[in-house]
Amino acid sequence: MAQSSILFVLVGVFAGALVAAQGPINGRLGVAIGSPLPAALISFSIGWTALLVVNLVSRQPLGEIIRLGDQPWWLWIGGLFGAVMVVGAATVVPRIGAAAWIGAVVAGQLSAAILYDHFGAFGQDVRPIGWERIIGVAFLAIGVYLIRR
Repeated sequence: MAQSSILFVLVGVFAGALVAAQGPINGRLGVAIGSPLPAALISFSIGWTALLVVNLVSRQPLGEIIRLGDQPWWLWIGGLFGAVMVVGAATVVPRIGAAAWIGAVVAGQLSAAILYDHFGAFGQDVRPIGWERIIGVAFLAIGVYLIRR
């Protein structure tokens, strides 16, 4: 594996570790305030504020926002999926634990990702489904089952 590929994988591992912390944190926040929806709102508000500050400090141009109207409708819904994830974590993690939640999320992500790759969904390059990918997802599903036992 090339050096840059290893770095990218490590960035993914780091991001995954942060996502694993996000579930218990948002779950605890939801319990503390009595509802997962306001917990998700607080979580996204803090994330939005952090991104705004980083954009302002780094003087990132907003790009050609006007051109978004010419783009596919699904470019607008990524944040909605993130909201579902945060509300799901705030609701589910206190009930099944962080490990089972993350295992289930990763199993769902990989299952969908191999289909997105296979069909070139969302403008991605086509990467056909192979038996190795299917076995990998099956092992992950078994892992989720074992974590929940």
